[in-house]
Amino acid sequence: MSDILIIASGGGHTGFARAIAEYLPYKVDFIIPKGDEMSKKMISQFADKIYEVEKFRSPSGNLSLSSFLLSMIHSAKIRKYKKVIATGSNHSIFPSFFQFVKSSNIYVIESQDRIVTKGKAVNIISKYSKHIFLHWKEQEKLYKNGIVVGPIVERPKYTPSDEGYILVTTGSEGFERLFDILYSLDIDNVVLQTGKVNKKYEKKDWKVFSFDPDIERYIAKAKLVITHQGKTAMEAVVMYKKPTIIVYNKDWKYAATFEDSKLYAEILGAVFLNDPSNWSTKDEILKYIENPKQPKVYTPGTERLVSVVLNDI
Repeated sequence: MSDILIIASGGGHTGFARAIAEYLPYKVDFIIPKGDEMSKKMISQFADKIYEVEKFRSPSGNLSLSSFLLSMIHSAKIRKYKKVIATGSNHSIFPSFFQFVKSSNIYVIESQDRIVTKGKAVNIISKYSKHIFLHWKEQEKLYKNGIVVGPIVERPKYTPSDEGYILVTTGSEGFERLFDILYSLDIDNVVLQTGKVNKKYEKKDWKVFSFDPDIERYIAKAKLVITHQGKTAMEAVVMYKKPTIIVYNKDWKYAATFEDSKLYAEILGAVFLNDPSNWSTKDEILKYIENPKQPKVYTPGTERLVSVVLNDI
């Protein structure tokens, strides 16, 4: 029976969960958002047991009262674990809090793109956490009990190469405004992961799909990655040293601020662009596509995070 529980709260948060699981010496138990098949696919091979708990708020801010109450009820019923790692988002709050009430040691990961502001959910969880794991030294000022371990990413599964295509991927929610502009431009050889955007982008030399649990293989072979202010940018830079363009998505009301996202891009050495609705011309992105910028070089910090948790008494 595992003594470690990881709360994989969907999207990039589940990416953190899988990264940690890859470095652990044994399988552990997980909590995922109810009905989140993407998260289930991502962590199933590392899981001994998987619980499902309702996610009561979406990244755009929509709140469900019934899911709020069910999240509390189902979180309270989960047995006690010795150590619990919360990966962030509102979904992590109730499961981690009820584990804290049961005297578990709680750890939480701040988002990679929170540089000057704290994530609301992580700030709440930090009040009863033993440690907050941070990716960058620039985040040290956010928490007194923060530990900078380095960028929390998975073990690279592929050898980097350049097969000449542009990868466009913006998380499980997708980014329709960005997709529409790129589709209207004269850009060939694009691999596009649309997420939940239910729209056809049929074009010669474009490969389009909604989701691939192994998006990493596309990152590894891309010549350039275009994404939003999420975890994929860090993976592209840290794991595969790919030139990266971060396009700010203003719809993520509960995600990082514009200032946070701009500083995040600077830390990575990535190009940063405002939300497409603020572009003066739709082909503003073309000059960065045609002249890719080489990113900075970092050593992954996931192994250190795992060492802290395993050796913590």
